[in-house]
Amino acid sequence: MKKVRLGVVGLGPRGRYVGKLYHAHPSCEVVALCDRFVTKAESMAAELGNPSIRLFADFEEMLATVPLDAVFIAAPPDIQVDMACHAMNKGVHVATEVPAAYTIEDCWKLVRTVERTGAKYLLSEQTRYWGFIRQWAEMVRSGELGPVLFAEGEYLHYAEWDYYIDARTGETFFGDPKPPAGREVEATWRNRRFLHPIYYLPHTLSPLLKIVGGRVTSVSCMGTRPASHYVSGAAARDVEVALMQTTEGTVIRAAAGFTSPSGPRRDTGYHWYQVKGASGAVEWARSKRDRPRMWLDQDADWREMDWKTDAGLAPGLSAETAHGSADGWPVDNFIRAVAEDAPLDMDVYAAVETAAPAILAAESSREGGVLKTVPNFRRRG
Repeated sequence: MKKVRLGVVGLGPRGRYVGKLYHAHPSCEVVALCDRFVTKAESMAAELGNPSIRLFADFEEMLATVPLDAVFIAAPPDIQVDMACHAMNKGVHVATEVPAAYTIEDCWKLVRTVERTGAKYLLSEQTRYWGFIRQWAEMVRSGELGPVLFAEGEYLHYAEWDYYIDARTGETFFGDPKPPAGREVEATWRNRRFLHPIYYLPHTLSPLLKIVGGRVTSVSCMGTRPASHYVSGAAARDVEVALMQTTEGTVIRAAAGFTSPSGPRRDTGYHWYQVKGASGAVEWARSKRDRPRMWLDQDADWREMDWKTDAGLAPGLSAETAHGSADGWPVDNFIRAVAEDAPLDMDVYAAVETAAPAILAAESSREGGVLKTVPNFRRRG
């Protein structure tokens, strides 16, 4: 089988890591690396041990110069839509990182570009592949929990984020929302977008929609004050909570926050989920000492369960990957889709169906909780 010729764009920590997973896939050949700081491309090429890889500081030049089948874009996600659409208009398939888009207009732009060009687009959302997410989805499909009434999730995760980047060298500055004195710096996408943490909803909504089915039709959101209580000087809401309804009638609650400390969960880091059906419920562990549990209507009490995050090895990879081996699954899915015309698990419609509720939730939060209607991106015309 001919290998997929891939370019990797954006060589920060995430781009380098996932780019190496593509490099390890037997049906993929990384032939080009692109970052505006070309020294990052040079160092990654050395790590991959392939002197024939072409290196670029300009994305459009890379597309115009190197024959490519596909690109993986790990550039700042709030600038990736134009890059993705430019590539698809050139006949190049695209995978991007989460979130897919930050405006409703960009959601439509992605959808219409895919429909017009026939190019494949994948969102590299990995939490939907966790072992227990797959098991819960099967329980819902089999009717074990009854009709799903309510689902919820949280991603509450404080870290000393990379708020600034040196505009000349690419050096990143962590932990302080105030720019370092005497340095020529730019705000990173986290600095720009974590002001509304609910923008990062897809890592919560993607697995929940995989479990309960359907898409979100309406959303309302409220948040804490637009000035962090914990990170001094950060014009960020510490927590935002969205309330959504789906086409299946399920109510979903999702919370996100990135500027105040939160206790970790067992194996999922800072993610937590629960699903409540008419005849049963499942819940992930609330702490490292806690265990996942299930309750069915014939049970006298909750039962502790041995569910795991482990996603198992992705078919095309021979080693475990991060996030409980979930990171390998989007990589394998994208390569097989390009090489074999296999179906995409997180195609453009599924991608914008996680992005649009987040975009409208941030808008609702600014307006004090006003209910917003989510477009149906699958409707033609």
